[in-house]
Amino acid sequence: MLTIEYFSLTKYIVGIYRESKNSINTQLQALNIRATESDLLLVVYDHPAQTQKDLAVNLMLDPSLLARTVRQLEQRQLVIRFRDPADQRSLRISLTPAGEQIAIAIKKTLIDWWHDFFAAHPEVNEQVFTNQLQQVYLALQEKRDPGFKI
Repeated sequence: MLTIEYFSLTKYIVGIYRESKNSINTQLQALNIRATESDLLLVVYDHPAQTQKDLAVNLMLDPSLLARTVRQLEQRQLVIRFRDPADQRSLRISLTPAGEQIAIAIKKTLIDWWHDFFAAHPEVNEQVFTNQLQQVYLALQEKRDPGFKI
């Protein structure tokens, strides 16, 4: 029976995140986009017009950090905020055409990075790895927000 050193799981997850993010950020320097900004642009690209609240849950970000990041991206004319017609208290976020172009560039960079990783490491089963990470993510989201749906 395999004994897992549970304290090592966090080390592995953090290491994967940092290494991938650092490598990808190096490739994205020309776009002048920070890590949290790139994450937000990608989520808004994939799920347009989410509320700020839903984005915070989806990104697992503190709402105040998300609001600050949205303001910075709005000032750079990469996103727009608008009132939800059904609930004037809620703000929804969409990409501008410039934001969409950057999101597409980020997405391509991520796809290429992970493709290169899996090509260089055939011992890592891409499908199993992806499915298990998604299961962990969904379980954490459900714990944080019981009504969460992707």
